[in-house]
Amino acid sequence: MVYLRKPSLIPDLGLKYRSMTPSDHPAPGPEPVTAKPDGRGVPKAILFFVLLTTVFAAAAYYFVIEHGLRRYYIAFLMWTPGLAVFAAAKLGAIDLQSLGWRWPEGKWILLAYMLPVIYGLIAYAIIWGGGFGGLLDAKFVKEVSYFLGLADWSDTAIIAFGVLMFGTVGMIWHMATALGEEIGWRGFLTPALMARMSFLKTSLVVGALWALWHMPIIFFTSYNGGPSDLELQFLNYTVMTIGLSFVMTYLRMRSGSLWPPVVLHAAHNVYVLTIMQPMTVQYKETWRYASEFGFILPLVVLACGLLLWRRAMQEGIAGKTV
Repeated sequence: MVYLRKPSLIPDLGLKYRSMTPSDHPAPGPEPVTAKPDGRGVPKAILFFVLLTTVFAAAAYYFVIEHGLRRYYIAFLMWTPGLAVFAAAKLGAIDLQSLGWRWPEGKWILLAYMLPVIYGLIAYAIIWGGGFGGLLDAKFVKEVSYFLGLADWSDTAIIAFGVLMFGTVGMIWHMATALGEEIGWRGFLTPALMARMSFLKTSLVVGALWALWHMPIIFFTSYNGGPSDLELQFLNYTVMTIGLSFVMTYLRMRSGSLWPPVVLHAAHNVYVLTIMQPMTVQYKETWRYASEFGFILPLVVLACGLLLWRRAMQEGIAGKTV
């Protein structure tokens, strides 16, 4: 078992292998909960989580694959990790109070919101500036105009107002769906693994599982960069989920809260998937470079994740070994 440098920043997993005492619960405040060093019961809880997520995801994928990428089916799919946690809690394997529900300091929310804007702009500046994709697809402007009822506005005003609305009001929907995933991936699984292994191993395992969870939607629907080289696209996507896992592990463990990962996930879906990628003019080979399935964005995200891993080591939350 890998121990962390003190003070530990892993939240109590709340697994029902012993009775709780008042000292197990922290006083209200910004500091994360201290880890329990023995970690007994964690494998059982993780097994319940993985198996139940698989069962719920299989049900959701039936609708997504058979009936298309419709909003409510996607929301059902995104909530399958959260449903798995609630079901495991009903079976007595997980304490729901351990998931990091407390709202953190504002700096963690701001960082989580801004990171997708930063890494997204870096990646798409490379794509647009390098000629791998064009800037400002006219179809995107038309769709935003229609969606927001801005028929008489200029293109510049449409884009500016669209970014404002998507980045504020749009965050409500995206946080509601991202919460379902993050209850599972970062609320439960990340601190559960951190109780037994290092920051590096935890981020790799969660990132790989996260990618595998997405595999059916990439291979059996149009949620990809096109029908060509799906294996390569999945590899690129896996690099991105692992990079994001490093970022979210850092946010989860440093803030002691579930909400920064939720905000980052939602902001990624807003700024990358709703704004930057749709506004990119698609050339014949753009799919190889742009979106979550090309290689540029995943590499930028991975670089961001590795920087935060380095910071975690400097701050003493990465574990004694890798």
